Amino acid sequence: MKNKTSISLLLSVVVVFASSCEKPDAQPVPEDPDINGSNLEVIQPVAQDYPCNNIFYPLALDNQWIYQIQIEGEGGQPEITELGLTVSEVNESSAVLSALDYDTGIVTQSTAECEDGSILNFPITEMNLVFGEVAGDLRLQYNSGVFMPSYADFEVENWANTWETDFTASGVINGKYDDETVTINLSKSPVQMSWQVIGKDGTIQIPAGNFDDVMLIKRKVTFEVTSLKATVEGQEIDISTTLVLNSNMWYLPYVGLLKQELDSATINLYGIDFPIESIGKIELKSSNTIR
Repeated sequence: MKNKTSISLLLSVVVVFASSCEKPDAQPVPEDPDINGSNLEVIQPVAQDYPCNNIFYPLALDNQWIYQIQIEGEGGQPEITELGLTVSEVNESSAVLSALDYDTGIVTQSTAECEDGSILNFPITEMNLVFGEVAGDLRLQYNSGVFMPSYADFEVENWANTWETDFTASGVINGKYDDETVTINLSKSPVQMSWQVIGKDGTIQIPAGNFDDVMLIKRKVTFEVTSLKATVEGQEIDISTTLVLNSNMWYLPYVGLLKQELDSATINLYGIDFPIESIGKIELKSSNTIR
C-alpha cells in the first residue's frame, strides 16, 4: 500500500505538533528567490549574541527558510508544495516561528524553547509524510531532554552524540492512509525521540544548492497511541498501539535543516510490526540566516 493522498502542508515544523498555534495579526512573509544556483545567504555575525543560538537551529530574529515538500500523489507522481518559515519574535528563552503555507496563504505560529544554546522543544514534522493531509487538535507537552544539543555539547562528545527528548501528547489526529480514514487518539501518551549522529562531513544536493560539511542525524520517534481507529480490509478496528517513525535529517552549521526524509514508518498491530509505505521528503529551497 502506498500513501496516495496529497499534503496540505507541513514541515509544519509547525502546525500539528506546535507547542502553541495561532494566526498572527501580521507577520513578515518570506521572499521566494530564484532557485538557480545556491540560494543560501549567511549573514556575518552580529556584535551581540542572541537567545536560541543553536548551531543547527539558528533562531535569530528575521531568519528565514523556504522548504519544498514532496510526497507521492495519484499515479505515483510527486506532489510538491512549499512552506516559508520566519523567526518573527525572539525572547529570553524562546523564539516564535511564523509559517506561511504558499498554497493557502495561511500563516501559523509555533514556539521553540531553548537554554544555553540548546533547543529543548521544537515542533516535529513527519505526520503528513505518513498520513497525507492531517487535521486535529494535538497538544505536545515537553518533559525532558533536548531537541538539539548546543555547539559545546557536540564538542564535548567529539561530534558523535546520541540523545533523547521526551514529551507527553494528548489530542486527536485525523488523516487518510490508502484511501481509508485513520483517527489517532492520544491521552497523556508518551512520545520519545531518540537521536544519533551518523556523520559530519557529508555532501548533499538540494534545490538550495550543493553543500559540503553536512551533518547526518538519524531520529526515531515513538508514539504510544491510546486509540487507533481505522478500517482494514473492510473490518473496523480500534486498538492501542505503537507508531514508530524513522527519519534521516541533514544539517548545515549555522544554516539549519537542509533535508529531512522519512526512512521508515511502522505500526504495531496485535504484537506484530507492520510497515507503512510512504514516500516523502522535505528540502531547503532558499535561506537567509544570521550566524
